Parts: sequence; structure tokens; C-alpha cells
Amino acid sequence: MGTGPSTKETTLHHYRDPLVDLLTRDKEVDFPGIIIAGTSDEQEHKAFVASRIGALLESMRADGVIVSIDSWGNCHIDFTAVIENIGERGIPLVGVSFVGTQAAFVVSNSYMTNSIIDLNKTSVGDETCVMGQNTASGLDALKALAVLKNKIKKKYPEKNFQVKEEKRLRRLILRSYAVNRVEEAGRTGLNGNTLLLDPQGLVAAALSGLGKDFPQVKDVQVKIIRPDERKVFVNSILDFSPVAAKAAGRPGEGISHALAGAQVMLTAVEENGFQPANIGSAHGRLDEHVVFGLCGTPAQDDYIIHIDVLLKEGGGRTREGIMAAHQACDLIVHKIRQDLRGLPKNLAAASRELWDTVTQGGCKIALVKIVSGLGCLYDTALFPDEPGGYIGSKSIMDSCNNVQVVLSANEHRDGVIRSLS
Repeated sequence: MGTGPSTKETTLHHYRDPLVDLLTRDKEVDFPGIIIAGTSDEQEHKAFVASRIGALLESMRADGVIVSIDSWGNCHIDFTAVIENIGERGIPLVGVSFVGTQAAFVVSNSYMTNSIIDLNKTSVGDETCVMGQNTASGLDALKALAVLKNKIKKKYPEKNFQVKEEKRLRRLILRSYAVNRVEEAGRTGLNGNTLLLDPQGLVAAALSGLGKDFPQVKDVQVKIIRPDERKVFVNSILDFSPVAAKAAGRPGEGISHALAGAQVMLTAVEENGFQPANIGSAHGRLDEHVVFGLCGTPAQDDYIIHIDVLLKEGGGRTREGIMAAHQACDLIVHKIRQDLRGLPKNLAAASRELWDTVTQGGCKIALVKIVSGLGCLYDTALFPDEPGGYIGSKSIMDSCNNVQVVLSANEHRDGVIRSLS
């Protein structure tokens, strides 16, 4: 067991993670960063990764930790092992996970008592085939932080966590450019507040870009789904992701541009009709398989750029096939980025100036995110060339064998995580 549609954190969810957002905004919190670690296949390696996370948090001098995971079943062994290693070091903690009735913990420990925020939002407590239904929301983040603050203040009653000084480190400017229409045209690009897409040209470029390196892809389609046209059949939803481009600087600093009003949906199916999935597939009528308006899903009035990949038989059951689908998707989105990257700042609908900071006197709270790291549809990619992209990224399995990677808040908010689960 691992990640199902209702618990899956999409690339869009990582990009707009409510836990990261809250920890960066709370004026009482000194947020040193996010520890990303993948779920492991072997028990010995699960224990090793958990111990390294505990040691890292201890070296950070963390006053408290939030541990989140978007998978369950066997993956809860990783989750509980991390919690135990943190608890044994005397660091107050809160866990955030889907539990409900279906995902009761296969193992537990004393540090989990009164420490788990359950993400279940269904009446029966089961995993469902509805995207986003059981993922972390802003309210879940508020609950987790409130519980953790109470634990910290009980452990350190003599401490005054009043902020004394804030030192700014790295600056990231995020500019949003509003799109109120997406239309088919003879070219791909932006025309004022209208995004023009040339489906045939985009598909031809993607198939040419895939070449012989990605033989699993048989065909690709690009469609536009308007806000009032969501009663349509779609194949298995692999991901939602933003349309964003790096305009200047490195990930986590400089300037990034993103579209507001249009998001990307990647779907796939094998030529024999098999729908790629872990615990159930989110395929069928779109409006019945997505909770819109969440951190990881498009808003009710967003246009959806639908990229549907036809995989050769067996392609939806291999890592290589799923990676090929993401590669095809990013090749298409890259054509849109070319115009987005060069837009002047005076055309932006909104602009945010974000800083990585060090706060003296604040309550030092770190975030641990346990992500998929087991293989086909259980994988996570890091550090793509573009925000929320795929090309140039490294699998957490292949690059560091699921051992933890530390991200700054700005790197996380700049889209350095791509969900392959």
C-alpha cells in the first residue's frame, strides 16, 4: 500500500503546500527548512533514514517538528520510525497523515499518542478515487501547528518565544500573470490575458523531443477543458502542476513567473485500456474524481490544460513509462514557458516578495515531509530545471537512495518537487 488518489500530494500541492505556507507566515516561528525523505523498501533502510532525520533535527536545535506523509500502509512504518527517532531525542512533535478507518497504523509507539492530525475527510474513513479529498488543507496546518506549540510551551515553560530579530537571507519574487481565456490557435503563446495553444504543433514537438529515448510513449493529445466543461471522461490522473518559469536566478531565489487561471493536468492510459494507478485510479468523469479548489487541484474557475499520454502496452506499469509521460508533459509546458518567462513585471496581476529568514527568539519548528520513493507510481523527483517541471529533475530514489534532502522554504515554494506517485 502507498499513495491513492485522495491522499496523493500533486506537484501543485507541493508548490502551494499549506504547512510550508503557514510556517513561513507565523510570526512566532523560526522556520529552518524542510527535510524531504523517501519511503524505503527495506526495513533496515527505513530505520537508517529515520535515525538520520532524528540526528539532523537534533543538530538543527529544533524546538519542535511537524512530520507529514501522503501515503499509508507499509509507508506508515517509515512515518512511525521517524516519529520514534524524533521523540527519543526529546523533541516535541506532531504527525500529519491520512488514517481514517482504512489506514490504521501497522505499527505504533508512545510518541504518537495525542500527536496525529488525521487528514481523513470522508464519512466512511476510506481511501477514495477522488483527487485531493484526503490531503492536507490550511485548517489541517493550523491544527498541527497549534497542537505543536502547546507541546513546546509545556516542555519549555521558562522560555520566551517572542521574536527579537529577523535576519533576511535569500529573496524570491513570485509574479502571477492572469489568464482568463485559453483557446486553440495556430501558435502557442500569450496574447494579453489569453493563452493560445496549438495542439498539433505541441504534440509534434513533444513526440520529436521524446525521440528514441522514451519508446514507451505511443501518442500524446493536448486538450483545453474550460471551467464549465468538466463533465468529461478523462484517463487516470497522474498529476496536476503549475505553469511556471524561472525568469532570473537559481531555484529558491531570483524571479519566477507563473500563470494564474490555468493549470496542467497529466493523464495516461495504456493502448490496451489499462489505467495506471496505485490504490485505485482517478479515471472517469472529471467532475466526479477531483475536489476542485484545494492546494493540489485547480480552482473552480481555472482552465485546465489537459495533456493525455497514450502509453504502449505495459508502459503504465513501469517507472520508465511513467517518467516518459512526465517528460512528454514537460516538453509541452516548456513551449508555454517561453512567452511567460519574458513578460514584464508591470503586466503581473500579483507579485510576492518571499524571504528565507533566520529568526532570533522565535520557536524553531522544522517540517519533515516523507514522500514516495519505492518505484513505479511511488516516486518523487527533485530540482527540475523549471518550477513545478520535470526535465532536469533527479529521482529521490536514484540520486540519494531516499536519504533526507534539506530544502529552504523558498526552494520549496519555487517548485523544486515533482510528484511521480
